[in-house]
Amino acid sequence: MEMWVWLGVFVVFVIAEAATAELVSLWFCFGSLAGLAASLLSAPVWAQVLCFVVAGFASLIILRPPLKKRLAPRGAKTNLDRLIGMEATVVEEVSSTTGAVRVDGKEWNARLRGSDTIPVGEQCEVVELVGNKLLVAAAVNNKK
Repeated sequence: MEMWVWLGVFVVFVIAEAATAELVSLWFCFGSLAGLAASLLSAPVWAQVLCFVVAGFASLIILRPPLKKRLAPRGAKTNLDRLIGMEATVVEEVSSTTGAVRVDGKEWNARLRGSDTIPVGEQCEVVELVGNKLLVAAAVNNKK
């Protein structure tokens, strides 16, 4: 009799996991399979429930971190990523808070990595895209 209960519990948790796809109830799927196995071995109900709890928490502790890491969305790549590493020309003095550069024929708001400034007309290198601003560093030939 308990075998059918554990199969039902397993199906409910599989459906819940499929509906959310957020690794919410996957652990209880493993637990219900452990409870089912204990039921098939004619274990008492308290032992079946204990198997369910132990297997569920063990799978949560062991499997969640690597699965979460593997399934985590990586930053979406855009065609703007190609700007990183390109040389830019300063059109408005760039400091750690404000400035503007021209890169790839377009003008961008920019800020400088570091505490110096880069004057108008100098070259710099795009090192990162932060929101709608470019983070730049002084070009090697500009450094004194």
